[in-house]
Amino acid sequence: MHQLVYRSQARTNVSEPHLVALLEQARAHNQQHGLTGLLFYFEGQFVQFLEGCATELEPLYARIQQDARHGQVTTLYQGTSTQRVFTGWSMAFAEPGAEEFYWLLDYLETQQHRLLLPKIPIPEPDLRKALETLLRAA
Repeated sequence: MHQLVYRSQARTNVSEPHLVALLEQARAHNQQHGLTGLLFYFEGQFVQFLEGCATELEPLYARIQQDARHGQVTTLYQGTSTQRVFTGWSMAFAEPGAEEFYWLLDYLETQQHRLLLPKIPIPEPDLRKALETLLRAA
């Protein structure tokens, strides 16, 4: 199981309807291709966790890197795992506040890609459990 975490900056304003359409498209694609993950969004910035078979994940990430809607695409983590972290989440979504989002970016970029979940308010119990599993695997 391949895992990937990246960040990117939206090149245009992302309205709520645009974000909903993006999530629906990602969920449909991921479900069809056996990919799972989590998308964080804050003020035009994305952090996305993706996992799945390399033959599906690598072409998707290459498309994201070339997508005119994404700028400054930066890989934060790439690795493998024996098990899926986001089982059942074709694309979970979280919209943290500024403090939590920037803390997440800082932590991913400077602390060898490990998450400390108590600072990120995740009310969904299944999603929280998935992120805790990711923390242990990283």
